[in-house]
Amino acid sequence: MFSDFTMVELIIPATNGRIGWKHVSAALAKALQLDQASIAEMLPAGEIDLDSPAVSFSLLAINLAVGNRLSFAVTRDGNQKPRLLIRCDPSLLHLSDRLEKSGDVTLYHDEGWLQSGEGRPIVLCLHGLNGNHDAFDGLRQQLRSHGYPTAAVAYESQRSIAAIARDVSVMVGSHLESCSHNQTLVVVGHSMGGLIAREWTNHPALENDAITGLITIGTPHQGSAWATLPPLMQLFVEGEFGVSDVSDLILHAPSSPALRDIAPGSAFLDALNATENRDDVRYTSVIGTGSPVDATTVEKIQQTFRQLERRDGFVRLIRPRIEPLLNGFDELVRGRGDGIVASQNAAMASTTDLVEVDLSHFGLVRPLGDQPVMQGVCHPVWQIVIDRVDSCCENPAVNEDEVSEDEVSEDEVGGG
Repeated sequence: MFSDFTMVELIIPATNGRIGWKHVSAALAKALQLDQASIAEMLPAGEIDLDSPAVSFSLLAINLAVGNRLSFAVTRDGNQKPRLLIRCDPSLLHLSDRLEKSGDVTLYHDEGWLQSGEGRPIVLCLHGLNGNHDAFDGLRQQLRSHGYPTAAVAYESQRSIAAIARDVSVMVGSHLESCSHNQTLVVVGHSMGGLIAREWTNHPALENDAITGLITIGTPHQGSAWATLPPLMQLFVEGEFGVSDVSDLILHAPSSPALRDIAPGSAFLDALNATENRDDVRYTSVIGTGSPVDATTVEKIQQTFRQLERRDGFVRLIRPRIEPLLNGFDELVRGRGDGIVASQNAAMASTTDLVEVDLSHFGLVRPLGDQPVMQGVCHPVWQIVIDRVDSCCENPAVNEDEVSEDEVSEDEVGGG
């Protein structure tokens, strides 16, 4: 039995620098004691060349597509031979079932979350694109240990951000109406969840009076170039980009409304950034700088695409879609991005409380390695959140008897 915070890690060595995806699915199936055919359906066919910078870039695209439950990275052994590192949440294959039964918006909250009393806000968490509410389990445990009630929202992330924010506003507002006191909220959003939270907080027509604090973590306030790129996870078959058979997908497959909203210069982002922050809300942006890719590797990726462009008419055809990559792509560069969001784009407009953390995009919220959640050494981002929540309440002193870990249970409330 796996614990809630156990990530299975696998290292698959390459043969002559290449790995077949069938070997990846077999290794995952063995480690998770699951059906190999079911896992194989989630992965590409063929094999990949781990020495190719373009493949490394495509693996990052897969990481973006599947969220923080499954990640791939190319590492090196002692002899500098490439190998594939896989980190996988054992509950990955159950994610679609949970979201399907949950409806468009589902609220997960602590028992007695509305009885916290005035001056002690509820901390409500919103996950990112293709994520789920349990990405915040570790942070919520830490917050409960400091006496704060918590809740988290799961939502179907392919709709427009404005539509999701509206539904979250209505659902949370309906619960707060039952409070016998003036309950306050601090909203925490990771990645796209930060955009939903910001739209909810600042839109004058939404139910947001209870919000006193907004903390965004790795959020693309000015967009992410990833949203403008084609689905690169389907661009490599047997390690090459000669993929005319997927040209129709690349050229004509529409992006989801949420991805269109995240693209730099989108109408949604223009409207959001033109809306002023509220005077009665404390705003914080946590910015990741720990991309797993350095500037030299990004340059190699760019050179690879330029070489492909010279000999492959298909790559020339899709050049407008990969222009952000060829012209910089700070999202990928360590020190200038977290792998998904460029640091400069993660800074919320008109916000002076900007905190940089040397972690990758998904590492900003999930537990660090094998660190037990309740140990004294805290995740740096979790500590930032706790400090800001303290500043948003009237009495930051912790009453250890108020909420104990043994007393916490979680209730689920669905909504359409």
